[in-house]
Amino acid sequence: MTRDEARKILGENATEEQITNLLNNFHVQESAKAKELQQEIDKLKAENSKYGDYDNIKSQLDEINKANMTEQQKLEAQKQEIEKNLRESRITVARAKAKEILAGEGLTDEQIEDLVTDDQEATISRANRWKETINAIKDTTAKATTENLTKIDLAPTMSNVNQTDDSINTFEKFGELSAEEQQKFIEEHPQEFKNLK
Repeated sequence: MTRDEARKILGENATEEQITNLLNNFHVQESAKAKELQQEIDKLKAENSKYGDYDNIKSQLDEINKANMTEQQKLEAQKQEIEKNLRESRITVARAKAKEILAGEGLTDEQIEDLVTDDQEATISRANRWKETINAIKDTTAKATTENLTKIDLAPTMSNVNQTDDSINTFEKFGELSAEEQQKFIEEHPQEFKNLK
């Protein structure tokens, strides 16, 4: 506060001593307020430094946890990779066993793949059941075919031979045909028609 501001507060009739006293009191009060504010600021800074240390410690702990989590995640990923590779190798061995059992049976890779699992014993069991089924079908078919072949009469029958000579090899026989039959003969047997005598 300036002297002019103090004079306005006290009025125009105020003496210099009154103005000085007012200014001194004002500055003392302002100094006290400034000290209180400074003390409050110092107190807040002290509190803040405590929390600042806490924040530093917490961020360090978080980084450690992240590093540990990353290690755990790496271990988990490696574990999953190992399990995947183990399962694939089991499937490969089971596939090879199934192909060995069913070799020569004429099955496609897709059909064999339907039998394959990562359980080798189950795959072998399925492949053996398929082989037994295929062999049973082959045996049944061979037996039925043999029976059917032994029952066939191989003696020639004369019914297959044309008993009458209905062949058209002369113009005379051709002339005995109706007009439709002649047209049909010409269309169906053009070479024979040319050779008629």
